[in-house]
Amino acid sequence: MTIGNRVKKVRTSMSLNQSDFASRLGVISATISRIEKGNRNITEQMLLSICREFNVNETWLRTGEGEMFIQPATFSFDEQIKKSNLSELEIAIMRGYMELDSDVRKAIVQKVESIIQQRSEIAATTEEAGIEAEIDEELDIFRQELRDGKKAQSLSASQKQDII
Repeated sequence: MTIGNRVKKVRTSMSLNQSDFASRLGVISATISRIEKGNRNITEQMLLSICREFNVNETWLRTGEGEMFIQPATFSFDEQIKKSNLSELEIAIMRGYMELDSDVRKAIVQKVESIIQQRSEIAATTEEAGIEAEIDEELDIFRQELRDGKKAQSLSASQKQDII
């Protein structure tokens, strides 16, 4: 099987026509047609794009060896528990959460998101107030420096007039 045949196999296994496949790769359908027919060599960039976009095993696409698709990593709750060093209470909480009805879990997630949003807004407001206070303080210092400068100019001008 040629690399062009393997590209076609990827495309057809994804149930995509040449136009849709090409669109996802940022090329025109004629490019895919030529590659599949062997009329055009596949570039390194195109090969890597196909692998990235469609989760294709690069070795398989280059040589035909191995599985066509990269198997996605599976999530193991037990492995994650070991990695995270969770306490018995934390494990019970997680298991209890997963046993809840999906509507209840959705409501919990929405409530947590709402709390996070509120705290973010409070933090932003507090930070903004702190910045405003710093600006006001710097403006007061600058005003005082300007006043002192004006007084000095005024004094200097009046001293010159006294001399004249």
